[in-house]
Amino acid sequence: MIVLRTDELTQAESVLKQFFPESIKVYGCIFNINRGKPHNLQVIADQWPDFTVIICKPKVQGTNDREGDFNIYSIYSKSKAGLRSFLDTPGVINKDSFTLLAGLDIRHSEAAQEFADQHGLPWKVQVVMNVLMLQDAEQLEFKDSDLSSAGVRFPPLSTAHAHLVNNTWKYGGDRNSYNSVLNYISHNPSLCVMEEGGTEPVSWLLVYQHAALGLLHTLPQHRGKSYGKLLVCKMARTLLERGHPVYCFVEEENDTSFKLFTSLGFQRSPHYRAVWFEINNRQVKK
Repeated sequence: MIVLRTDELTQAESVLKQFFPESIKVYGCIFNINRGKPHNLQVIADQWPDFTVIICKPKVQGTNDREGDFNIYSIYSKSKAGLRSFLDTPGVINKDSFTLLAGLDIRHSEAAQEFADQHGLPWKVQVVMNVLMLQDAEQLEFKDSDLSSAGVRFPPLSTAHAHLVNNTWKYGGDRNSYNSVLNYISHNPSLCVMEEGGTEPVSWLLVYQHAALGLLHTLPQHRGKSYGKLLVCKMARTLLERGHPVYCFVEEENDTSFKLFTSLGFQRSPHYRAVWFEINNRQVKK
């Protein structure tokens, strides 16, 4: 097992572009690490530079945010056999702790199953995601110029909005998720919609620590105004200008979000889906 340091992380960012979309989540983590964003991540590989597997995992488990609470791993592997072998390497996974392999290539999920079964660990697939990417602003198929001047503002979120965002997030609602939302707002790009005369956002979009778009939400009474499309387009253009990856994960059964992103020009690889794979039972903190 090799822990990647500054020079290797710079090299990894360049190399991982060759393996999109499968490598996009690990790439996003490293992209933010290389730009000095605060993080609690350690990046490991089976070998370097001729790696088969790269994993971004928490340096410290159990921190008071969603990433630490769920012990979230991001994984890119070139092969199922390579991943299966690496998971057994001492120091890669603590077999006594709950671990969420988030964004695992569905074609490699058998490697995680075999690892868990061999060690008598309970496991389950939490969710299956489509991965949608936009690599060029010219692919965007929605024009926002007319709507953006109709008394509507698009400022970034402030930390004062973290409670609102957390309370409407499907995976939010507790203190740890609030701390994650606070971190996203404080250190990553965000946008919201402020209507004329309003003081609170009615729609918003954030960026996770793995650089994916997420937490897109419009309050029910303000839907039907294309705010979601506007936010995605504005954010995508800004990020692409900065050289930032533009992608998102959409749950397989979430047809509404899938149609929204694909209608804007985001593309899905027909051969790649990602799973969120749980190892061990999570002990809910009281």
